[in-house]
Amino acid sequence: MKLVKPNWVTHDGYPIFSIDIHPDGKRFATGGQGGDSGRVVIWNMEPVVDETVELDTNVPKMLCQLDNHLACVNCVRWSNSGLLASGGVDKLIMIWRLSGGSGGSSIFGGKASVETWRCIATLRSHEADVLDLAWAPHSPWLASASVDNSVIVWDASKFPAVVAVLKGHTGFVKGITWDPVGKYLASQSDDKTLRVWRTTDWTEAALISEPFDECGGTTHVLRLSWSPDGQYLVSAHAMNGGGPTAQIIERDGWTQDKDFVGHRKAVTCVRFNGNILQKKQPGSSKPQQYCCVAIGSRDRSLSVWLTSLKRPLVVIHELFTHSVLDASWSPCGLRLAACSWDGTAVFIEFTQQELGQPLDPAEQSSLHERLYGKPLVQGGCMVMEAPELLNLKPPAPANQPSQVPSTPSVPPPTTVHTTTVTPVKGPINKQIETRTSDGKRRITPMFIPPPADTADTTIGGSLGTPTFISKVQTKSSIVIEKRNDVVAPNVTSSSVKSATVDTSGSTLTLKRREQSTPRTHHSSFAKKPRFMFDKSTGQMLLPPLKPSSSLSQQAGHYAVTVTNSQGLAHLQVFRGTDSEPTWDLYLGYSAVALAASPAVIALGLEDGSLHTFHPAKGCRPAPPLAPPAPLAKVHAVGNAVMIISSCGAVRVWEIGNTCRMIVSTSAAHLAAPGTSLLSCTLYNGMPHLAFTNARAYMYHKDMGTWLLIGDSQDPVWRWSSFNVLSTSGSRAPRGPLSSLQEGLLKTAGNTLPNPRLPHSAPSVVSYLEQQLLASKALGSAQEYVHWLMALVSFLLTQDGLERRLRLILDDLLGPSHTSASKSVWDPAILGIKKHKLLGDVLAVVGGHLRWQRLYLEYSEQLATLKNPTN
Repeated sequence: MKLVKPNWVTHDGYPIFSIDIHPDGKRFATGGQGGDSGRVVIWNMEPVVDETVELDTNVPKMLCQLDNHLACVNCVRWSNSGLLASGGVDKLIMIWRLSGGSGGSSIFGGKASVETWRCIATLRSHEADVLDLAWAPHSPWLASASVDNSVIVWDASKFPAVVAVLKGHTGFVKGITWDPVGKYLASQSDDKTLRVWRTTDWTEAALISEPFDECGGTTHVLRLSWSPDGQYLVSAHAMNGGGPTAQIIERDGWTQDKDFVGHRKAVTCVRFNGNILQKKQPGSSKPQQYCCVAIGSRDRSLSVWLTSLKRPLVVIHELFTHSVLDASWSPCGLRLAACSWDGTAVFIEFTQQELGQPLDPAEQSSLHERLYGKPLVQGGCMVMEAPELLNLKPPAPANQPSQVPSTPSVPPPTTVHTTTVTPVKGPINKQIETRTSDGKRRITPMFIPPPADTADTTIGGSLGTPTFISKVQTKSSIVIEKRNDVVAPNVTSSSVKSATVDTSGSTLTLKRREQSTPRTHHSSFAKKPRFMFDKSTGQMLLPPLKPSSSLSQQAGHYAVTVTNSQGLAHLQVFRGTDSEPTWDLYLGYSAVALAASPAVIALGLEDGSLHTFHPAKGCRPAPPLAPPAPLAKVHAVGNAVMIISSCGAVRVWEIGNTCRMIVSTSAAHLAAPGTSLLSCTLYNGMPHLAFTNARAYMYHKDMGTWLLIGDSQDPVWRWSSFNVLSTSGSRAPRGPLSSLQEGLLKTAGNTLPNPRLPHSAPSVVSYLEQQLLASKALGSAQEYVHWLMALVSFLLTQDGLERRLRLILDDLLGPSHTSASKSVWDPAILGIKKHKLLGDVLAVVGGHLRWQRLYLEYSEQLATLKNPTN
C-alpha cells in the first residue's frame, strides 16, 4: 500500500467537498469552494501515480478549472460515458463535456486550461442546495439529492427531461446511490430515514429508520453506497449501542443485523469499490468472491473493509485535520481517493495481493444477470401488447390524398443528446420587424442555437452568456412590413402570421402565409380598463401593481414569460431549453402580476382579473377570478394561489381538478399607512406577511385570526433577539419563521436604542417562549426543536426559574407525572415524539452539574416509562 497526499490538489485553501475519478482513470475531478464562487477542477491523474511525472514541469497537473457555479459545489460525479455532473449550493446541476478543442480557458473565467470543458446543460428544478449526485449504471439517468427534501431523476439523453421527482423525506436529503443493476435507488436524509425506491414505478420499496433513531446532531453529507454484487447497501451515520456505525442493509428482505463499527465519530461517506474481487484461499480450489468498501468519518480517519473479513483491512487515523467528505475508487479498483473539509485530498494505492483480483467485467455482468435478471436499460424497442393493433391503419383525411403523410400539429420536442449532434432547426437566420401605424417598431426575434460543440444549454429558459464565432457571412437586409392598424393575434399558434425565407437572392424577403382566421380589428386597445372599486367599503392601503414590459417566472421544468405590448399580454410557456413554446396565448389586457409553481400559473391583468392555467397542459382549471380590489401581490406555491388586494383583502385558493377557497380574510388592519409588503409567502396553506414597518404576521386558519410573530419596532423584542443571538452564537435553522423574521431587523435599522431592562432574564424567557409558540403555529418542527433547546439552555443558566423548567419537562414526560393531564396530553408534537424530545432535553440538562438532581429524577421516570416491566 502506498499513500500520497499531493499538496497541489487544492482549492486555494478552501474546502473540497467532493472527489471522483474518471472512468478511464486518467483524470479526476474535485468540487468545492473557490473564493467567491463554487469551483470544479479537473486534474491529471498521471502526476499522482508517478513521482517522476509529478516533478516534470512539462506535464500539466490541472487540466481545467471551472468557476461557473454561483456558490459552493457539493458534489461532482462522472458518468460512464465521460460526462461530468456538478451540483451546488446555488441549486444548480451543471453537465460538462470535453470539447474538441484544447487550451484556452473555461467559458466564464477560471485559470488557463489545458482542456476545454463545456457546460452542455444546466438543471434548475431543485428549490435548495444540491448535496449529492449519482449516475445510473446502465441508463442515461442522473439522480440528485437536495436540501429541499426531494430526489429528482433526470434523463441525460434528453435534458432537461425529468424521469421522476421522489418526495417522502421530511428532512434534507444528503445521499443518493443506485444498485448496480438499476432496479433500486436509495436515498438517506436528515430525517433519520433511508428510503429505497423501485425504478420501475418509483414507488417506495423500503423505509429504514431503526438504525438512525439514536443519531444525534448531523453531518454535512450522508453518502451511502451499494455493493457491486448488489447484495448490500451500506449507509452513513447510523448508531449501535451508542456508538457510530455504517449500517449494512441486505437486499434480501432489507434486514439490518450487521454494521461496520470502530469509528469514533459519525460516518459521513461510504464508497464501494466498483469491482467484485476474488482471492484464492489456502486449501480451496475455487477462489472466494467478496467486495471492498471505504468508509470516511468525522473523526478524520478512513477505513477500508473487505466483506470476507471481520476486521478492517486498514484504518488510517489523523488522515486530515477535518472531516472526511467524499471518497472514490479508480476503475481498476486499486486506487482510492478521498477529500476533506480541510481542503486537501489523499490517494491510496493498493496491490492485487492486498485487495484481490478484480472479476472480469463480462463475468460480473453474467453474475448480475444470474442473480437479478437483465439490468434495466432506459429506452429500447416498444412492445406491442395488443397484436391486433398491427392490422389497424389510421384513416387518411377526407380532403387529403392517402399517399401524402399528414403533418403533425405539434412538433416533437427538441432534445440534447450526449452522443449525437442535434440537427439545427431551420430557417434560423430571419427576424420579423413590424412597424405599426403609431410609428412604433415591434421585433420578433427567432431562436439562433449556438454551434453544437460549444452549446451551453441551460435549463429553465435562460440561455446564459452566448459564445460567438466569427465566420464569413453574406450581407442581408430585412424588408420592413408596414401596417396601418393593429391586428389582434389569434390565440392558436398554428394561425399566427409567420415568415419564410427566400434564399435565392441576397435579401431576405418576408412572406405572409394565408390565414384561415379573419382579422379582428381593435380600435380601443389604447384605452386602459377602469377597475370599479367601491371606495365606501375600503380604501387603497397597499400600492396596486402596474404593468411592466415583461414578466418571467420559473415553474418547475417550465419557464413562463409574459410580454405586454399594444395593450395585450402574450403568455408563453417553454419546457426546459426548447426554443419554441410548449403553448402560448394572448390575453386582452396588460399583465400586472405573474406567479407560477409546478402545478399552477396565476396571471393578474390590469382589469383586476386573475387567470389561472396548468403549466404543462395550458388549460384553465377555473374561469378568471375577480378579486375585490386591484392586485397588490400574487403568490403561488404548489397548487395554492394567494392574492392580496390593495384594499388589504387576502384570498387563498386551491387550484386543481376541484377549485376551492382555503382562506378569505383581510389584512387591512395590519397594513399601517405608508407601509408596503416586505414579503408574502404561503406555508401549510396559511398566509405569512411581513411589512416594511418591521412587523410579521401569519394567519391561523383554526384560530381564524392573524398572529403577530415578529416585531422589530418592539424594543424588548429587539433587545431579546439580539441578546439570544449574541450569547448562544447559533442561528436558527432555515424555516418559515426565520424567513419571515430575517428582514425585520434590517428594515427597522439601528435607529432604536437598546433599552436597559431591569429584569432581563424574564424578558428573554418571554421572547424564547414566543419563538417556540410561533414555530408550533407555523408547523415548523425543525425550528420548534431549536427554540425548545434554546429555552431550556437559557433556563439552566438562571436562578429562580426551576419551575418554568419543570413545566417543560412535565409536558414532555406525560401522564406519569401528577401535573400532566391524561385526557389532554398528546404524546407527539409536530410529528416528533415527546419522549424523544425529553431525552434530548435531558442530555442538555445533564451537562450542568448543578442540575444533576433534576436530571436523575426525570431520567429515571423516562426509563420506567420505556421499560415498564423493570
